[in-house]
Amino acid sequence: MVHGYDGIVTRSGYNDRLQILFNTKRFELLRRLELDEINDDRHRSPLVAHLRDKQSDQEILLMNNHLARGNADYRTTQAKQLVEWARQQSIPIVAVGDYNFDYEFKDETGNDGFRAMLQDNVFQWVKPEKMIDSNWYDPEPDGQDNYPGSLLDFAFVAGPATEWNAICNVIVRPDDFPDDQMTSDHRPFELILQH
Repeated sequence: MVHGYDGIVTRSGYNDRLQILFNTKRFELLRRLELDEINDDRHRSPLVAHLRDKQSDQEILLMNNHLARGNADYRTTQAKQLVEWARQQSIPIVAVGDYNFDYEFKDETGNDGFRAMLQDNVFQWVKPEKMIDSNWYDPEPDGQDNYPGSLLDFAFVAGPATEWNAICNVIVRPDDFPDDQMTSDHRPFELILQH
C-alpha cells in the first residue's frame, strides 16, 4: 500500500476484484461492506467503504461497482437492487465504477440498466461536464477508437449527496488508447464533491 493510503478489496470476483483506496490522513474507515445480496456468485459484489472525513466529521458511503457485462437482464436487476439498497440509507452515497450501461452519445441514452439506475431519482448521475468517450470501441476492427462512442464508467450520488456540488470530468492522457496489453480499455474520470 502507498504511504498514507489504505484500502479494501472484495472477496468476490475471483481474479477480477473491486478495490477502494482512501487517504488515511483525511478519512477514517468506519466499516466495510460487500453487498453479497447484489451478486449471483458469478459476478463482483458491490464494495462499500463507510468513511468519516476527519476534518468535517461528515460520513459517506463510497461504493465501487462493476456490473454484469454479458447478461443484460442481470445487469438491470443489479441496478434495481442498488436503487433499493440506496433508498434505505440515510448517509450520503457516492457510487462509481464500470456499470456497462452503454450510454451512447448519438442518442443520449443508455441501456435498460441505466434507466433502472435512475428510477425514482434515488440516484442522480453526475454527468461529465464534457462528454468524452471513456472506453475503447473498435467494432471494425481498424485499430482506431470509434469516437464518439459510449460511456461505461459512471459516477452517481444518492441521499444527502444529491445536494452537494458535484463535478465529473473524463481524464484524457496522451496515448491512453488504443487498448493493448499496456493500456486500459477505459479512461479514468475525476469526481469533485463540495458540500
